[in-house]
Amino acid sequence: MADGRVLAVAGAKGGVGKTTTAVNLGVALAEAGETVAIVEMDLAMANIVDFLQFEPDKTLHDVLSGTVTTTEALYAIEDRLHVLPAGTELADFNAINVAALAPVVRSLRPAYDWIILDTAAGVSPETIYPLRLSDEVIIVSTPRVASIRDAKKTIELADRVNGTVGGVVFVRAGTGKAPPPERLAGFLDADLLGSVPNDPTVAEAQDRSQPVSSYDPESPAAEAYQQIADNLILSAPNSGDDSEEVLGTGGVSDLQNAEKIAESAANADPDNLDGSTRPLEDDELSTTDAADDDSGFEFVKRKGDSK
Repeated sequence: MADGRVLAVAGAKGGVGKTTTAVNLGVALAEAGETVAIVEMDLAMANIVDFLQFEPDKTLHDVLSGTVTTTEALYAIEDRLHVLPAGTELADFNAINVAALAPVVRSLRPAYDWIILDTAAGVSPETIYPLRLSDEVIIVSTPRVASIRDAKKTIELADRVNGTVGGVVFVRAGTGKAPPPERLAGFLDADLLGSVPNDPTVAEAQDRSQPVSSYDPESPAAEAYQQIADNLILSAPNSGDDSEEVLGTGGVSDLQNAEKIAESAANADPDNLDGSTRPLEDDELSTTDAADDDSGFEFVKRKGDSK
């Protein structure tokens, strides 16, 4: 591939498995013969070192502050897989220039087949940037109500900054009473890239600071990530969206527009996971505002139906 394909692994809700997905997709892509760089973009709460066995002395914080080059902060995890970690010291956060993320990503494109941006939770300049800088945004969600709500808002946020949503990955799938991943992806109006079953091997691997794709390649979760990686390799890149509602450009202006962008995304889906004013269609999902538990989802009739 002439220019590396950039994927932003995103999801506004914390703890849904973004870093787990970014790392395991990176390993699976590398094992498929691709060259991969994972860039940790959680600049305030970095934790990728807890998923992999390495101790960096130079980080993305140093690159963004202008004290080291991008190459100096890349660490080889496998022959075809390198990681650019963020700093773990909160004191480093104040020294960075977030606007320098764009040239960092551009500098990696010629050297790798894939650049995976492991984004932070919430909405902030460092989470908005990767959505715009990527070729595709990969949404990560669990089947739980709160996670689906935030997945919907993350998709809306990507639309606001002219990002292209490549699809959704559901993790810890197959638990509770939630609809199957295919139905949830249809509700989100996103392609289903794959689903990762609820597999205790994932936690076992993380306790040993290993990706499950390396720890137990034949585990259900590892095989699911391998299938997602194959799907990505075989898929053609999507074109961008030139919507008139684009608010961000991936440049310095995004820092100034961050509050407006976040408010726009948050207001897109206040009650029923539907950002539009159209009636719900047959078999679409509705959710109560009660506790986030297995009973939160229900299928509803189209408005106006008598039954």
